[in-house]
Amino acid sequence: MKKASPWFSIAITIIVLSISISCKQKSSQQAKKESDTTHFFQVPQYIKSQLQEVNRTPYFIYKMDVVNGKKDSSAITTPQFINLAQTFLKPDISAPDLKKYYTENIFHDETTKTFTISYTTANKDLEVQNVDILLDEDGKTVKRIFIRKFFNDTDSSSIEQLSWKSGESFQINKLVNIDDKENTQQTIVVWNEKS
Repeated sequence: MKKASPWFSIAITIIVLSISISCKQKSSQQAKKESDTTHFFQVPQYIKSQLQEVNRTPYFIYKMDVVNGKKDSSAITTPQFINLAQTFLKPDISAPDLKKYYTENIFHDETTKTFTISYTTANKDLEVQNVDILLDEDGKTVKRIFIRKFFNDTDSSSIEQLSWKSGESFQINKLVNIDDKENTQQTIVVWNEKS
């Protein structure tokens, strides 16, 4: 019987080690995927369903702009409404590349009979800093959605506070700081005024 060459033994050892390392990496990746079982509230999908409702229904839609205290209001078309609402859709924090940066908390307020789902991040470089969804006590009916965004450019910074009142209106409040001068802008869009 021939004695196995030392190269054969080395080759077998390398193959066994490669398979072992590969299996460990796969099981580690699998465990990571399985450990992320939190299902974020799908804000973009909810907003899109609201946009579809407005698209189907002949609402009178109007917009009011307030820039540094000066008001201006006008009727707008459905396509203009949909265009203004796009800021609520992106970025989607439930996307896999962003989701890992956010923490979910749920709070039940017995006084107001609402549930609040909050998503926050400690990463100051991300555009969306936090999202709050207020649900009715049934845990399904959305009352309001609040999104806070932060933008930082070379010569300016701005904060956007977005508020969506289900089936009725939305608001975009913007505070822009350019060379230590603050400008405020507010846009209110109403399509189904109830009060």
